[in-house]
Amino acid sequence: MTTSNGRFLHTDHPPTPTPPVLPPWLSSFSSTQTIRPPSVNLSLSPWSQPDAIPDNGSHSSISTFACHGFNPLVGENPLLSELMECCKELEEGQQSWVAHKKEAEWRLKRVELQLESEKARRRKEKMEDIEAKVSALREEQRACLDRIEAEYKEQLAGLRREAEAKEHKLAEQWAAKHSRLTKFLKRMGT
Repeated sequence: MTTSNGRFLHTDHPPTPTPPVLPPWLSSFSSTQTIRPPSVNLSLSPWSQPDAIPDNGSHSSISTFACHGFNPLVGENPLLSELMECCKELEEGQQSWVAHKKEAEWRLKRVELQLESEKARRRKEKMEDIEAKVSALREEQRACLDRIEAEYKEQLAGLRREAEAKEHKLAEQWAAKHSRLTKFLKRMGT
């Protein structure tokens, strides 16, 4: 098997497991596993694509090694193969994180739109409810004013009837007195 620079890999005997030099949280291998040579694909890193994650200078990848002219022999150094595996996992984790972030932003925007819609709907319902209550209060006010007006008209009509009855009674009394006085004067003149 040859590498991209034309050198041959020697795999006559399996590599002996060595304790990892990297801290356990960064190492993807346990000390009981045998180290297998990684498979290397000669493709561009997703970070180098224009529509992928923007380059902020904080990532390292296999393509970064190639860009600087460093083309290591993969099978010769198990630490280097482990580092390359870690870089690959970091790239995959970064891609997963960016996809998760985009989805979370989309969901947040959707929830915000739903909340805005709910707020507008509740505001409209509340305004309609208040307008209905105001309308009912105005109707009640009109009805109350109509009742007051009717009561005063009835009282005024009653007072007028009483005044007319008193006036009629006084007119009858006056007519009776006048009639008696006229009769008395006729008798006196005879």
